[in-house]
Amino acid sequence: MKKIFIPLLLSMFFALFIVSPIFAATSIGTVLTQPEQGWTRYNHDSSEITYLGGKWTLDPSSKSYNSTLGNKDTGIKFNFTGSKIRYISTTWSSGSSSNDVIIDGQVVGKINFSGPEVYQKKMMFEKTDLSPGEHSFELKNNGTNYIFFYGVDIEGTLKPFNLINPTPVNPVPVDPTPNPDPTPSPNPDPSEPTEPTEPAQPTGDRAILTVTMDNGFDKEFDLSKKELSAFIAWYDAKDAGRGPSFFAIDKHNNNKGPFSNRKDYVIFNKILTFEVSEYSTK
Repeated sequence: MKKIFIPLLLSMFFALFIVSPIFAATSIGTVLTQPEQGWTRYNHDSSEITYLGGKWTLDPSSKSYNSTLGNKDTGIKFNFTGSKIRYISTTWSSGSSSNDVIIDGQVVGKINFSGPEVYQKKMMFEKTDLSPGEHSFELKNNGTNYIFFYGVDIEGTLKPFNLINPTPVNPVPVDPTPNPDPTPSPNPDPSEPTEPTEPAQPTGDRAILTVTMDNGFDKEFDLSKKELSAFIAWYDAKDAGRGPSFFAIDKHNNNKGPFSNRKDYVIFNKILTFEVSEYSTK
């Protein structure tokens, strides 16, 4: 009985020794040809991903998406849902060594693409302690060498970029000291110039919005004052880096055929200029 028991213990020990590496923690630089259980991989050609800084190219031998060389403004941005993310890419001697990872407007880490010239799908960045929900992701190249991108592993879904929880701007401090002289100012001398008054608000309750696209064509829309305000608010927000990349404009009486509703989706980066002509229906 004793002779049988000892070999049994030895076999169990060696089994644990062989299996244990499978459960080893995944670390930066680990090759991940496929996403691990609980993760979903989105490749570089996913439509939700925005590429910045010149023309990116696909290396057909490695299937790696490469940025332009010598352009310091290269980068990647998108949104994702869930509480964790992994950035998958290769390394190369010409890779950029200084790249900021920005999540929800905050720099949370770095990626170094300079390394061995071996085409492999490596985990170059990992963040697993995010709060559940939607997050924005940005990769900013601080150098002039290449950055590479195979794909991204997440637990949720990929979405177009929309900055989440940007760092608040410090408010202008207010002087708490009360006015030492509460006596109202005397009436000004009529002969002296007065401060300009705020221009009168437009009285029109509708407007013709003419949007000139980058191809030279004009899109014209007859909008209510509320719809016009919504368009301008979207344009200002997108110009500051927030909000969706498109805006849906109801075509109203321009509906044709059996459709109950038609909308024209205007793409922000296709707008060259726009003109507003207000009018009143009263």
